[in-house]
Amino acid sequence: MSLKLRRVKATALYDNPLGDPYEREVALWVPPGGPHPALLALPGFTGSHYGFLNRRWRSESLPERLERLQADGMPPCIVVMPDVMTTVGGSQYLDTPTIGAYATWLCDELLPLVDAEFPTTGSWGVFGKSSGGYGALHLSMTRPGRFQALAAHAPDCGFAYGYAPDFPAAVESIRRAGGLEAWWERFLSGGELKGEDHGVINLIAMSMCYSPNVKAQPIPADLPVDLETGETRSEVFERWAAFDPAEMVSGHASNLEGMSIWLDCGRRDEFRLQVGARMVRRAFQAHGVAHHYEEHEGGHFKLNSRLDLSLPFLAQALTKAQR
Repeated sequence: MSLKLRRVKATALYDNPLGDPYEREVALWVPPGGPHPALLALPGFTGSHYGFLNRRWRSESLPERLERLQADGMPPCIVVMPDVMTTVGGSQYLDTPTIGAYATWLCDELLPLVDAEFPTTGSWGVFGKSSGGYGALHLSMTRPGRFQALAAHAPDCGFAYGYAPDFPAAVESIRRAGGLEAWWERFLSGGELKGEDHGVINLIAMSMCYSPNVKAQPIPADLPVDLETGETRSEVFERWAAFDPAEMVSGHASNLEGMSIWLDCGRRDEFRLQVGARMVRRAFQAHGVAHHYEEHEGGHFKLNSRLDLSLPFLAQALTKAQR
């Protein structure tokens, strides 16, 4: 097996609003022979491609997992792990005027580049957990035909249950910092974040994704919460709902037709995402979208073992589709 690292220039990310690098590193797991189907691996929020390459105590890296699974009979697949880090921790794999055109880079530039340089069959799947799972769902619904299979582990969905309950705590953190401008200036100055800062950067980043406003200051977004009271601003949160996979299925079900879909979540998810996963499942059922759904006893973290189930599912589906 071969792990390759490439540096690529992402035209879609030139002059991105945050000034993040447009030259990006991409790690690729390339089995011998071919052609093989390919999988796009999407990191979670604040994660990077290096997270897939890390080996932790009693935990395999993704390349080690792939080698074991393929030795056990999983059909070989090329796996593409891009650097998708941004100043605010991620992009939700959207094209936004405040973060950059990450969906365009991945779907219109990176995947064709891989098809041209490596022995792929042209069939693609996409997988990820948390924000990566969100990206797998959203890209599959909004880029019909780009992917033939997806796996979403604990994806961001059911926004009223996954995001909104954390807004008040984020507001208190902002108030303790002296206000949004003071918090943002401290954040941009660098240094490690405190535990309570995660909720704030999550609020800011998701606002830049779901309710961008290039004219707003100091954050180019409309926040879905009142920073004085902690109340949810319904007129802004309605804009967020348009990006919620649980809400999107009704308008995008036809784009999922014929796809092989894996969806799972833990019953103890710390962000209550099991509620959203169940909502997506119900929407799939209501609109006749074929899928495989599982719940397990875990939480939101340490989900790599779930890849032992979803990766063979994806590889088999993509290989079967070529026959």
